[in-house]
Amino acid sequence: MVMWDGRHGFIAEFPGMEQVFAGQFAALSGAVPAAVELGFHLCYGDWDAKHFIEPEDAAKMVELANFICANAHRPVSYVHMPVPIKRDDEAFFAPMDALALPEGTELILGLVHAADGAAGTRRRIAAAGRHVDAFGIASECGLARARSPELVREILRVHTEVMEAG
Repeated sequence: MVMWDGRHGFIAEFPGMEQVFAGQFAALSGAVPAAVELGFHLCYGDWDAKHFIEPEDAAKMVELANFICANAHRPVSYVHMPVPIKRDDEAFFAPMDALALPEGTELILGLVHAADGAAGTRRRIAAAGRHVDAFGIASECGLARARSPELVREILRVHTEVMEAG
């Protein structure tokens, strides 16, 4: 994701990158048996529990998700997109209007954060809901990033609270 985004100084785009990525996504997805669900997390990296760079908005993730699904040559079960804690604004989610996931591919938005709890999660859900009809929710970058059992429990508590409230 960092390379596709193109803003990080030491991980830059290169000539022919789209063709290389298309081949890699085809090869990687082809290596997964058809009976196994295939999903992609659009990763902005992890350095000390933070992204290498924060996404400016969802545009590059939408672009890459559409590109992956077009080049996977098999069904993609889900695409997971991280949503930074401070992003509950229209500018971040508006590019999702261009998301063109195939039928059967679920969008998972990583908008659950322990630091601002259920209230912040609900704000991000509301903002996303103005641009995509259906999506699942998850933590921003997976539970391994939480770095402690206490933080994992808090993320799960927030997730549960939001889901139980509907």
